[in-house]
Amino acid sequence: MLEVVRLRVIDLRAQPKGCSEHPLIRLKNDVISLNKGEVLRVITDEEVVPLEAIRVIAYKAGLTMEIARAEKGATEVVLRKE
Repeated sequence: MLEVVRLRVIDLRAQPKGCSEHPLIRLKNDVISLNKGEVLRVITDEEVVPLEAIRVIAYKAGLTMEIARAEKGATEVVLRKE
């Protein structure tokens, strides 16, 4: 039987104005809303949201974290709720 995995993508490189739309707030809200079996693909820039910040948020939420791709200017991270 195939397992259906829901994938969501969030791009944190764009910085909208306003505190409630800050990339870290957006990331935390998306992480909190993950259900078991869901995957969140995060696209970021080290200058906007450092990987260590994502690692801490993932750890506190009990998520697994994997770096999917790292290029100059963009890093893609996969967060998974088991």
